[in-house]
Amino acid sequence: MSAYLFTGGPIISVDKTNPTPEAVVIENGKILFAGPLSEARSRMPSALERVDLAGSSLLPGFIDAHSHPLWAAKTRGAPVVDVRAETVPTFDALLAKIERRVAAAKSGEFLLFFGLDAQLHEGFDTPTRQFLDDIAPDNPLGIQTSNCHALFMNSAGFAACGIDENTPTPTGSVIDRDDTGRPTGKIAEAITWQALETFYEAWGEDRLNDEFEAGINDFIRQGITTTTEHLYLPFYKAYYLNALGKGWPLPRIAAYQQAVSADLNVERMNVGEDRLWMAGVKIHADGSPFIGNIWLSQPYLDNDITRLRMGLAPGHTGGMNYPPEYFENMVRTYVSQGWQMTIHTQGDRTIDTVLDLLENVLSETPRPDHRFRLEHCALMREDQIERAVKLGVLSSFFINHITHWGAPIEDALFGPERAAHYMPAGSAVKHGMRISLHADTPMTDPSALELMQAATTRTAGDGRCVGAGERLDAQTALKAVTIDAAFQICKEDMLGSISPGKHADLVVLEKNPLETQSEDLASIKVEQTWLAGERVWAHDG
Repeated sequence: MSAYLFTGGPIISVDKTNPTPEAVVIENGKILFAGPLSEARSRMPSALERVDLAGSSLLPGFIDAHSHPLWAAKTRGAPVVDVRAETVPTFDALLAKIERRVAAAKSGEFLLFFGLDAQLHEGFDTPTRQFLDDIAPDNPLGIQTSNCHALFMNSAGFAACGIDENTPTPTGSVIDRDDTGRPTGKIAEAITWQALETFYEAWGEDRLNDEFEAGINDFIRQGITTTTEHLYLPFYKAYYLNALGKGWPLPRIAAYQQAVSADLNVERMNVGEDRLWMAGVKIHADGSPFIGNIWLSQPYLDNDITRLRMGLAPGHTGGMNYPPEYFENMVRTYVSQGWQMTIHTQGDRTIDTVLDLLENVLSETPRPDHRFRLEHCALMREDQIERAVKLGVLSSFFINHITHWGAPIEDALFGPERAAHYMPAGSAVKHGMRISLHADTPMTDPSALELMQAATTRTAGDGRCVGAGERLDAQTALKAVTIDAAFQICKEDMLGSISPGKHADLVVLEKNPLETQSEDLASIKVEQTWLAGERVWAHDG
């Protein structure tokens, strides 16, 4: 490996002991030195290449603490058709796009559309099984919601996936049925992801590998050098090993296995030097605010969007995905195995239940520095934040909910009072929690700078500010996508700051994000990405 000296521009190390070094030297994939230029020269290896920042800013590579690179590759890219509201704004236009694709399809060809959105698609109407049969009688057809938690299918789709009136509903899943038990068109949670595998397999591995390579490059172009695979399944390993074997610029991957295996076993894995490792497990305690399957102490608002588009009865407060005994057994099993747990929690009653259980388990079997995490945390209350901090439980916030769905969150789902503390990152920091921010790709596109902008402005798509009191300052937001994110994946000793001895994962930005207006953070150009001491991407090619 080569050695490099970086100087000539601002260096934001995110190391509180040495925040703005004048120069950085890297060698053999590690950071050798960060400090004064004069001292750097005296420590230079014999063969060293100088990198002139020319006024651009050098930072540690970004870390997205909750994403799904391989799953995103399945969900995005041809032959999946993008029908998200940002691409196709109305439900009529969405249907027209589906009908055009069906008209061009061969008989029996599997057709999948991603991005159905009950909150954002103007004129939304729930697509029933019969409705989809009329559109595509000869093709298995599925429409996945933009939140990824639900799937609508026609009869050919149900048949291809082996789901009928005799199919038992798996634990942690939903199959909407009529009075005879026949599926009406919608499935949700774990069975959704299982059914989608039928579509992906029909298209073959070449397609997935091509999209996986493209998706990896999306992360790298955004300066993201570490992320997670938060629904990891054992067969994913082959795809990751293939990517590493082919020399693709794969970000470091902390794998969190989906808690669905019957035996609740998890493979212990560490490939390369912090390139792919099994970090822990992922449990879906509840679902998505946008389909109504989260557990709340106060009901959803009652209006056309919640009643007609989402199908929620007045007073709806939702529930958890698993029966209490089943959920407790999962948690206790993974605690006994020593894994870090990341638990998907959106509703405040879900969070109460999870914290109650964790408190009991930790009182029985104390485990210092467990770093258990709550994922997303949409409606986490301040008293729950205080309790989590006392228990050593961390939160990773899906802050892009504000950017993309802030207006319907406030107007249609929860009202101004709850929206003001939706994704309460500011309150968590105020109480001393080390938080992270994430994009949850494929639900939203990877970009640490967009996460920082969302957290510092809390500006919704229509321009309103949703919850000004929960905004972060730029420094805190930067830590949430670097050193504090590294802490949450238990790698702060090797990642997250420009500090001697750590991996030389770096990003060069056109501007200093700490000196940029919050509303302009997402537009900062990523100029270079360095991974393990090598430049793996540059804006100029």
